[in-house]
Amino acid sequence: MSTMPAPQSTEPGRRKVIVKELIHEQILTHIRQDIISNRWEPGHRLSEPDLCNEFGVSRTPMREALKILETEGLVILRPHVGGIVTPFDPPDLADKFELLSGLEQLAASKVARLRDPATLDGIMALHLAMGVAAEAEDARRYFDLNDQFHRAIILGAGNASLAQIHGRTMWHVHRARHRVAEYEPLSKTAASNHDAIVNSLMSGDQDGAAKALRDHLDAVARAVLIKINTLGA
Repeated sequence: MSTMPAPQSTEPGRRKVIVKELIHEQILTHIRQDIISNRWEPGHRLSEPDLCNEFGVSRTPMREALKILETEGLVILRPHVGGIVTPFDPPDLADKFELLSGLEQLAASKVARLRDPATLDGIMALHLAMGVAAEAEDARRYFDLNDQFHRAIILGAGNASLAQIHGRTMWHVHRARHRVAEYEPLSKTAASNHDAIVNSLMSGDQDGAAKALRDHLDAVARAVLIKINTLGA
């Protein structure tokens, strides 16, 4: 695994983020987030020289990062071409939504059973903040909080294996949802879609919390898949 000192350049860009840790792991985090947030269109060719210049690194750590992204299903590596952002695959995305729903139902049931005050307070705070963001029509802020809301439920279950699987699955779901959000206006009442989840968690209703998560994610999956199929991306 390649390591190198932090670059001394003060040019604009993200060179300053590359410090003493393993370089390819830092690059990986940033490129993955760029793909998830749809910086590049599906099928876009990732230019290694351009990315190396952006991060101020050599091709070796960049290629290591791209290889990991390929194993995660976010990039396709082709000889003499390099990395290509994967297109959306509706059947695979439907499978991931199904898996995500199962994981979050399990977590919600456990959170409702445990009723940990700190966990519930955190979930409620995120829910209220989502309402404020939706009312202000701040889509970027709303979806960031939404991601944190669902992740807080997962982490509240206190199961590291569950959290790890959920995290990897969410990369693909987030990417599809962010893609759709580019074409769909944010409703001022969007946060209310989570009311049933929050109410069940707060009251300790395990079955109700699981059902509320399932109903919510089923609705999200239907909407996202319909739009992805329409976009053909």
